[in-house]
Amino acid sequence: MSKLRKYWNIDIGQLSYLIGFLLVMGVLPIFLPDTLLYILGLTFIFIVFAVSWDFMTGLVGEVNLGHTIFIGVGGYVTALLNVPTRFKNTFLDILTNIPPPPIPITILLGGVIAAITGILIGLITLRLRGWYFALVTAILPLLFIKATYVLKDIFGGEEGFSVGLSKALAPDTIGKYIITLLFMAASILILYGIKNSKLGLTLIAIREDNTLAEALGINIYLYKVFAMGISSFFAGVSGALLVHYRVTISPDLFDVPLMLLIILAVVIGGLGTLIGPIIGGFLIYLLKYWVLKVYLIPYIPTTIPINDDIILYILLIIIAVLMPHGIYERLKRFYMAM
Repeated sequence: MSKLRKYWNIDIGQLSYLIGFLLVMGVLPIFLPDTLLYILGLTFIFIVFAVSWDFMTGLVGEVNLGHTIFIGVGGYVTALLNVPTRFKNTFLDILTNIPPPPIPITILLGGVIAAITGILIGLITLRLRGWYFALVTAILPLLFIKATYVLKDIFGGEEGFSVGLSKALAPDTIGKYIITLLFMAASILILYGIKNSKLGLTLIAIREDNTLAEALGINIYLYKVFAMGISSFFAGVSGALLVHYRVTISPDLFDVPLMLLIILAVVIGGLGTLIGPIIGGFLIYLLKYWVLKVYLIPYIPTTIPINDDIILYILLIIIAVLMPHGIYERLKRFYMAM
C-alpha cells in the first residue's frame, strides 16, 4: 500500500468509494428488471463520456466543446468495420472485400482512430489559448455531422444504420450490463491512476499556471496533446461500445445535446475531481432517461411549456448557486465536518 501511495499518490478514501460503488452496481442485476438494467448499462457508458471529458477539461484546464467528435468517430469506425457493405458502389468500394474483424477488435480500433483524431486536432488547436480553443472545438462536431449527410451512402445520413442484432454487445440485457459495468470500472480505474500519477500531477500543474509550468521546463503543448489523445481514446471506445449496445449508429453521437448533457453532468458532479463526473453522470443520465420521463413529465399538463431538458438546466442553476464546486465537493466537506 505504501508503494501505491509513493508512486500514484492514491487517496484510499476515494478508492474505497469507487470500489464500493462498483460492488453495489455489480449485485443490482439480482434485484432489478431488464428495462432498468438496460438504462443503467447506457448510464455506465455515459459516465465514461463524462469522465473522459473531465480528464481534458477538468484536469488539464482546456475546455473542449467538441468531445462528441471522438465519441462519434469511435462509433462510426466500429459500425463501418462490422458492416463493410456500406462502402459498396462508393469510392471506397474496395473495402467491401475486407472481412469484419472480431467485435472487441473493432471497438478497440474505434478508440485508436478516435485517439489519432484527437491528437491531430490537438496538434492544430492546442496552441490556441483560452476560449479560442473552446470555440474551434465547438464547431468541429458540426462539420462531422455535415459529412455524415453528404456521404449518406456510407454513413446513413440523418437516420444512420443498424449493425445488426448479430453484432450486439451481448445476447441479453444482463450480459450487456456486465460488459458495460466492467468497461466503466476499468476506464475509471485507469484514468484515476493517471490522474494520481506524476503525469497527472504535471497536467494539474499546467492547468494551475501555464507560465510557471513552462518556466520549469515542462513542454505544456506536448503534454496537452498527449492528454487530448488519452481523453479521445476513452471517448472513442465508449462510443464504439454504445453502437454495439444499441446496435445502431447515427449522427446523434456527434450532436450538441449530447455534449451539453456531458457538460451538465460534469459541472453538477464537480469539475476536475474524477469522482464528481461519476456522480453527476449517474444522476443526470438516470434523471433524464428514467426518473423524469417515467415519474414526472407524463403528469405535467401539456399547457405548461416544460420538458426534461428545461428541468435539468434549472437543476444546474440551483446547484451552481448552492454548490458552485459541484456535488462531490459538498459531500466531501460534509463528511470531513462529521
